Amino acid sequence: MKKRIQIVMFGALLVVCGALLVFGIGRAFAQNNDTHSTDVNLDIRDYCDPTTFNAAIGPGTCARSTVPGAITFAGFLAEVGADKSVGAWRFVPNQVIVAEGATLHLQNLGGETHTFTQVKNFGGGFIDLLNAPSGNPVPAPECAQVVNGQLVPQPPGPDNIFIPAAGSAAVPLGQEVNAKYQCCIHPWMRLTIAPRDQHHVEVR
Repeated sequence: MKKRIQIVMFGALLVVCGALLVFGIGRAFAQNNDTHSTDVNLDIRDYCDPTTFNAAIGPGTCARSTVPGAITFAGFLAEVGADKSVGAWRFVPNQVIVAEGATLHLQNLGGETHTFTQVKNFGGGFIDLLNAPSGNPVPAPECAQVVNGQLVPQPPGPDNIFIPAAGSAAVPLGQEVNAKYQCCIHPWMRLTIAPRDQHHVEVR
């Protein structure tokens, strides 16, 4: 009787181990498939207060309902001056590692218009008021040119996309997945994209 119980227990143990092995293999396969994903979601965020932003810059600057706790224009400028950025104005995530042929799906969840601009090197944008306080006195040439001492924004294009509040866009990366993007209005808003090789290891 004791021997039979031991055999039954051993058999049950084998079943449990087999189930765990199958679960582990299935989970690893699912995780591996995730690394093959060619769709990357990117949120564009800000927390502008419509009353003060629209009064300071112009109607429609901040197109959102009044949200309790939203950052006023004065608070926004104070934070830029103190920290060289405003934490609520950001790309989420700000770093991604993708496979060749990936597509970025952008969604503007903020109240302001932002640009999603591919740059060779990070720099300032086309708003002089924000460049120097954010530590970016020289504009990235993909964002603006200096003409007669004035910043002239580069026109919209496939590599310089203007996305209004609640707007969206899809950006195919093609083969060039090692890239940098920034907002040309708020130059601390940045994204770095690094590629994965065929074994899904980061290429350095």
